Amino acid sequence: MSWTKKSVSLAIIWAMFLAGGILLNGHPASGAQEAAKPAAKSAAPVEAPFSEDELIKLIKHNKKHPEKVADEVKTRGTDFEFTPDVLKKLSKAGANEQLITYMKQFTPSARAARKSRVGTAEVSAEEGEAYNKLKNERDPDAVIKDADEYVVKYPKSPLLTYIYALEAGAYQQKDDAQNVVKYGEKSLDLDPSNLISLLMVSSVLPTPQMLSNIGDAEKEKRLTAAAGYAEKALKEIDQLPKQPNETISAYQKRKDQIAAGAYASLGMVHLERAQMALVGLDQGELAKAEENYKSAIAKSNPPNPADYYRLGESLRGQNKLDEAIAAFSKAAQLAPGTVFEQLANQQVQALKKAETSQPKAAAKP
Repeated sequence: MSWTKKSVSLAIIWAMFLAGGILLNGHPASGAQEAAKPAAKSAAPVEAPFSEDELIKLIKHNKKHPEKVADEVKTRGTDFEFTPDVLKKLSKAGANEQLITYMKQFTPSARAARKSRVGTAEVSAEEGEAYNKLKNERDPDAVIKDADEYVVKYPKSPLLTYIYALEAGAYQQKDDAQNVVKYGEKSLDLDPSNLISLLMVSSVLPTPQMLSNIGDAEKEKRLTAAAGYAEKALKEIDQLPKQPNETISAYQKRKDQIAAGAYASLGMVHLERAQMALVGLDQGELAKAEENYKSAIAKSNPPNPADYYRLGESLRGQNKLDEAIAAFSKAAQLAPGTVFEQLANQQVQALKKAETSQPKAAAKP
């Protein structure tokens, strides 16, 4: 008996809504609202983006204060892309991996990508108020009702991608996989970079609920789509903006925690593909599943017991019995007092029995 992988939790989804940008904080002020603001006392001079040489000098002069480099790059941006050659120069100057990852979001292409998204659009005060009310609603049935009404009332709203994401999240709470995918993909049709929808759909598509009672061709189609969404999510996570006053270390941990879900989705894709082999289990797919589940576990704190359980299945299929026992045992440890613990312990007992029944290798003379 296998365990259905837990989808991206609503805790993560709501955390992302609170983490920055229109996706997270609501909507930009309308023209009328902007005009009502008091004029600034004086406009600060706008400095040009950093050139490659300027940034290298800044890094060299602030090796012990990377936060100063981060703040200045956030303010000014760069006028160049981070090519492999540039990355080597930045590393040689003293920039560590976390600082480089942070600075990547201020290159010309990264800034242009952000400007092209919905966050630059204006919405009316009434529309924004309805969006914020919906965003703060917790009852899934109320979210679904309000989201449907919002779509009817504001059929051309630039916020629809997020409305559909909220509706998909509500269906996730109701364990309705079909509608999670339906509304998640509606959201992605409007904005293929909507990270919340990418994470939800990629986590649900490879589950048994979505793969049972369909032919292999349709199953592979769904698995391919899930992998594509998960890989796209990882790219979007790499570009997540740093929050005000967030340390570089905390910023990286936040990104890792979100990325864990995408890696787990990829693990599920490969685990399901392994079982589609004509004879036995596809060992190559099992190895890929193992790699992705290990990444998911390494990046999450605390780790998801379902990821350990699925890692155990991947290892068991490769006949790595000791490692599989350890993975299932960890899954049981992380889910005490649940049916999940019972299932994991059953796997441990079965594998230990299998180990004792295997003939021992003959000793070398």
